[in-house]
Amino acid sequence: MAMTCARTGLKLVSSSSVRRLEDEIYALRMKMEQSYVEEETFSSEKVIGLSRLLDTKINEYMRFTNHRGKAQLS
Repeated sequence: MAMTCARTGLKLVSSSSVRRLEDEIYALRMKMEQSYVEEETFSSEKVIGLSRLLDTKINEYMRFTNHRGKAQLS
């Protein structure tokens, strides 16, 4: 069951969720790099789609780590 921070309204994520997100980011990056090698261009739809998905996951990770860091400072 996901918990929500009463002060910020953000969902609280467990460390195992963070690790899973890190693993997913790594796998997406490897997949994007392999797609670039296969397609021989950054402008293919496949590479662009993976890049966008990777950006979304990195932003999710950054939101969590920034929020977590602020909570530790309080």
